Amino acid sequence: MKFFKWWIRALLIVAIVVALGATWWLYQSSHETMQPQHRTQPSQLAPNVTRKTSSKDSSSSKGTSKSHKQTTNKSKSKTPAKRKKVTVVALGDSLTQGVGDQAKDGGYVGQIKTKLTDKDQLNVTTHNYGKAGDRSDQILKRLNQSPAMQKQVANADAITMTVGGNDLMQGLQAATLSGKSTVTQMDAVVAATQQKYATKLLSLLTAVRNLNTNAPIFLFSIYNPVYVYFANVDQLNTYITGFNQVTKATANNISKLYFMNINERLSYGQYDTVAKRSALAAKDAKANNNNSFDGQNVEKALVGGSTGELNDYLSPADHFHPNHLGYSKMTATLYKTMQDHQSWRPK
Repeated sequence: MKFFKWWIRALLIVAIVVALGATWWLYQSSHETMQPQHRTQPSQLAPNVTRKTSSKDSSSSKGTSKSHKQTTNKSKSKTPAKRKKVTVVALGDSLTQGVGDQAKDGGYVGQIKTKLTDKDQLNVTTHNYGKAGDRSDQILKRLNQSPAMQKQVANADAITMTVGGNDLMQGLQAATLSGKSTVTQMDAVVAATQQKYATKLLSLLTAVRNLNTNAPIFLFSIYNPVYVYFANVDQLNTYITGFNQVTKATANNISKLYFMNINERLSYGQYDTVAKRSALAAKDAKANNNNSFDGQNVEKALVGGSTGELNDYLSPADHFHPNHLGYSKMTATLYKTMQDHQSWRPK
């Protein structure tokens, strides 16, 4: 909680809400340790037993007793169908790594494996290459330097990705550290950061597609983790929307790539109607002392000195990453998109 209060004070210094998100994101990037790359083992399934019929049995089928036929048919009906194998490879940052998932279920990667196994009756193997703090260029660097990672990407049936948040925060950090904290200055820095991000993202997506020309790529958007605290402040929302537009436009250059916008779902949390968001904005305006950003008022009205999180989909541990419920929302979006585009499904 002391870090959350520090966000507010940092916000007062730069006089813009952007510093709030940037400070915490940078803190996360520098303190999160990389989760070891892991492979989820496929479920143990019963083998498919097939009864072979000899030519003699076939030629004498007319003489086969009725009771023998009934026994054979009953036996076949109990034979479990062999599940088809699917491999999902996940690339990205902390959202792919699963940071914030208090259930320790591996975030959306673990949940999509369970959903495909249970609902689609598939034998699913996942490989998680998410690393907290990684920008688009750092994900590409890891891919280029790891033959094992390249092999898994090349053999994947489906590829998932989270990217972009740390690229945005890098630009915001550069702006705040250099004293460029006015709206005009920050807008210019973010615009330049977006252009660089578009180039780096295209390089990453092209490298992935060159390794695997067939597997569909399912790419998540980024979201605003502090929306519920500053629902009446639009600057950070504008930057995040702009980055998502760049991601979507860049993705259009890559075949079989499907962009999934989770911005509103995770940013708004349980405030899922216009009426709820209007009431939230009014509350935030009052808490923020009519946009004067009085630090003590913000802390008291918004968090009340507790370690709670106002957004039901985000982790109360860091007020930033999705919690288990938040990852389930990401999983639901991913699952629906995979059902709409089934080229990954084994024939």
